[in-house]
Amino acid sequence: MGDDALRFVSWLEQMKETASHIYILGDLFDYFYTGLEPRIQYILSALQSPRIHLIVGNRDFLLKNMGRSSINLIRFEEQIISLYGRNVLIAHGHTLTDADRGFRLLHRYGWPVLARADRWLPAGFKDRCARFLVKSSAAIRPPHASIDMGIAQSKGVHTVICGHLHRAAMSDQLIVLPAFFDTGNWLIWDAHGPRFADPSIETKRS
Repeated sequence: MGDDALRFVSWLEQMKETASHIYILGDLFDYFYTGLEPRIQYILSALQSPRIHLIVGNRDFLLKNMGRSSINLIRFEEQIISLYGRNVLIAHGHTLTDADRGFRLLHRYGWPVLARADRWLPAGFKDRCARFLVKSSAAIRPPHASIDMGIAQSKGVHTVICGHLHRAAMSDQLIVLPAFFDTGNWLIWDAHGPRFADPSIETKRS
């Protein structure tokens, strides 16, 4: 088990003991394709909890092909939930960005083709493609993407929470999560409202 995977699974097991719900907003894997499951079984096993809800990202959208009923995979790319009396839209964020026409075309037309091809292409070929896409990150996550800070109003909710940009931001309408594997940080939302966790403080509290 790699260091990043070990850290994530350890964090997840801790959160399952303390959090009422855990939402993972995509890009959990560098790139997922069916056939990868035996190599990441320990992560998939850790995700099997009714408290965990998983939205796919642009790097792991093929999780929808996996068909594991034991993992609570949200089938929509955007989902509205209620948090302490506020309507909150959660998403990975690739559907929320501005001015990414090339990416939007890839999302609309390329992803359905890739999803169908994933079911019959040999695992070795898919692994080589995955490695290429991860190295060419711009092909799956535009480096200059942005999200309008007033996105919640246009979506008809109080707040939007997403990732995708891999850089943290917080306002009343928009919360963008930092990359967990880069920062070790995550978002807590409780009766006191939303805040980014300080990993050292949260560990002491547990």
